Amino acid sequence: MSPTTPQFKPRDYRGATIEDLDIRPAISINPTTSILEAEEIAYENEFTFLPVIHESNRRLLGVLNVEEVAQTLEKNPKSTLEPITKNFMLWFSQKGRENYEEEHRQTAKEPSKTPLNSTIYKPKNPKGKKYHVLTPFSPLEKLADFFNTGMYFAIITNDDGDFVYGVATPEDLMKYEKARPKL
Repeated sequence: MSPTTPQFKPRDYRGATIEDLDIRPAISINPTTSILEAEEIAYENEFTFLPVIHESNRRLLGVLNVEEVAQTLEKNPKSTLEPITKNFMLWFSQKGRENYEEEHRQTAKEPSKTPLNSTIYKPKNPKGKKYHVLTPFSPLEKLADFFNTGMYFAIITNDDGDFVYGVATPEDLMKYEKARPKL
């Protein structure tokens, strides 16, 4: 179940960029982070989505929608899934998931955790998968167009797309629109 994304009407944002949304820096978790810990991190920082990164190479593997996980566990409290992030996150690549699982099957030791404010790198892109690059300097019109395609979060990166600054949601853009009247 994914959230419904509001449709944004064409609007002149008067040169405003994603940076003007004042998105807080990304706080990341790992696939082995417990769901309880992920929920605590998200609620303490008022985040709905948490980027999930690999413990050793800090590559972005996916994202965890904390509200969706809470709803899922509330509906099915006797879930047989181990309550860790990797079982509930949205993986950006099935191959990435398979590689991660295989890597952890081969090593018997528990993976180390990365600090919450770790630098996050983009996922490896072996098959030329296209990503929309949204930076702090991207116009808000571009972000609105991105959300209008049905996406319900955007990973904000540098120009090369290899460093993650934060996560933007349609709610961030709606909050901005409400605070600034149309001309």
